[in-house]
Amino acid sequence: MPSSSYKTSTVSASFPTKSVKQGLRLVAKRYIPEPSNRDGFTLLFFHNAGTHKEAWEPTIEAVLPVKDPATNLPIVREAWSFDMQNHGEAAVLNLDTLKALDHPLTVDDWADGFRAFVASGALDGHKLVGIGHSLGASAMLLATHPDELPPVDYKAIVLVEDALLARAVYAKTREENHAQLKAVYDGVTRRRDTWNSREEAYGYFAKRLPWVMWDKRVLQLYVRHALRDVDVQAGDRKVKQVTLACPKEQERFAYQHIAPHFRVGDRLPLMDPSIPIHFIHGERNDFVPKYMHDSIVALPKRVASVQKVPNAAHFVVQENPDELAKAINKVLISLTGPRAHL
Repeated sequence: MPSSSYKTSTVSASFPTKSVKQGLRLVAKRYIPEPSNRDGFTLLFFHNAGTHKEAWEPTIEAVLPVKDPATNLPIVREAWSFDMQNHGEAAVLNLDTLKALDHPLTVDDWADGFRAFVASGALDGHKLVGIGHSLGASAMLLATHPDELPPVDYKAIVLVEDALLARAVYAKTREENHAQLKAVYDGVTRRRDTWNSREEAYGYFAKRLPWVMWDKRVLQLYVRHALRDVDVQAGDRKVKQVTLACPKEQERFAYQHIAPHFRVGDRLPLMDPSIPIHFIHGERNDFVPKYMHDSIVALPKRVASVQKVPNAAHFVVQENPDELAKAINKVLISLTGPRAHL
């Protein structure tokens, strides 16, 4: 893949959500390629549960240089990657607010914050392409729902290993799905969440599933951005340790509060068929069974493409970012005109 040269900056602003009226910090990292194309697309990336906005960085680096084969002009104007308000850097900035709440955040809070960010005018004049992984795919699509603020207007949508399930299929597989979600919920609850250092944490993750399957670049970014520094009382003194930036009680709630994801499924058949919807799945089915993907791919009026990434499963962003970038680049090239096809 071509090398990528780009500038980055981080933006943080507070926006109210329906459940947190006083507001939560929404944090986004902006990537501007050099060269950039002001007539190109602005890519918006949303991570999966338990990770952080920088998880997308190896993929973003391989996507930014993509060019229109007909004109040789860059396709991408810029890219943004967003933390959910209880993940990554945002979790640190929102720590006091999160501790004071009597409930965990939901994906609706993420969608509310993002919708408010777009309504602020920060992306006026940009042609937006939404790219969401798992929980992030739901947040991205919830932002298209009519609400107090205008729905986000995407020029294209890319669902990467979404964890959605059509209501009709859920009704037939309820017990199986609840058992799977409970297993993940319990796994998050039991997971170790404190280490003496980032180096110790890296060694821990590098030997265990699912992290042992991850690209080393992504795992290094996880240890850097998905952990935060804490002072822990050890006898009569305090010692420095690191813990998960997203508290376990916040992360596991994503596997318990599933109602918003059904609203996403309800939304898909209602979306304007002129907006291309692309699906990218991992080649292996682990966390998300094939029947779940099949049930969702059948919902939109028009599906622009379905691609599979080799040597990857549900954690496709983490396991094979280079091949994922190739799939996204095919989508982007297809958006430049009728001459390009997947």
